[in-house]
Amino acid sequence: MSVPKGIIEFADLALCSPYRKKLLGVRIITFLSVILPILLTAFYNLPVLVILLSIIIGASIQLVFTPDLAAVIATPLGVNINHPFVDEEPIGKAIVSVKLSSGDWIDIGEHRVRLVEDELVKGFNLVEDHEDYTTLGHFSDSTNKTRLSKQVIIINQALALRDVVNGKADPIEGAREREALDYGLLEREWLDEEELDVEGPLAKFVNKE
Repeated sequence: MSVPKGIIEFADLALCSPYRKKLLGVRIITFLSVILPILLTAFYNLPVLVILLSIIIGASIQLVFTPDLAAVIATPLGVNINHPFVDEEPIGKAIVSVKLSSGDWIDIGEHRVRLVEDELVKGFNLVEDHEDYTTLGHFSDSTNKTRLSKQVIIINQALALRDVVNGKADPIEGAREREALDYGLLEREWLDEEELDVEGPLAKFVNKE
């Protein structure tokens, strides 16, 4: 399904540009860390072990840095031009849309969202974070909750900023107060800010709360 009219995907926002540049930098470093030793080995008859070592180093760089950066860039989020994620003065209602695993885009209502593991198929559903836990749809086939939670942090911050523009109260405090009344209907795990820190341009938004 195509992006709804008037919606800008997160990956296309100027806010995401530094993350795209970081990912490109990692890929360039990885390429050079592999290709240069191969060329040096060809010209100077260095041991084959040098090539193997360079491949290991390149693969390690990719495994350490690429997945987290790619996960942030791939956040299935879209906003309109009135949202604070866009560097323009709002002139109307801010809108936040999320892309589900099916490819369908949905507008998120008044509540924040959270992940709930899908018991029938792999991955996680996206649900509204209130006492009814209304399911919005299947969010991702991935089983890496840490990376998906980083995406949900960004989505929830987009929702908070949307509500500021639209002049609506922030319901997150009420959700936190209900924590004490939750007797296990769903496993409640408030995100660990240390573990799930999102650095860079998004930090000023993510750390507001």
